[in-house]
Amino acid sequence: MQRKFGSRKGATFIEYALLAGLVAIVVAAAAMIFGDDLQKLFKTTGEKTESVQKGVDKVDLTTTLNAAGGGEKKE
Repeated sequence: MQRKFGSRKGATFIEYALLAGLVAIVVAAAAMIFGDDLQKLFKTTGEKTESVQKGVDKVDLTTTLNAAGGGEKKE
């Protein structure tokens, strides 16, 4: 028995395109609603990461490793 409407490839493409459009609208709406909060979150996270990196840069790892017994042995 033949299919009455033929191939569904075109319909499937349109369904995926509509779904992608809906996802784009939801993402855009979420960005508008939560944009300021997200910006503050990323800014705070970046500042904390920078602070930790500055602290790590100040540590002399060779001294720390030698004190812990993990550095090169001097004879």
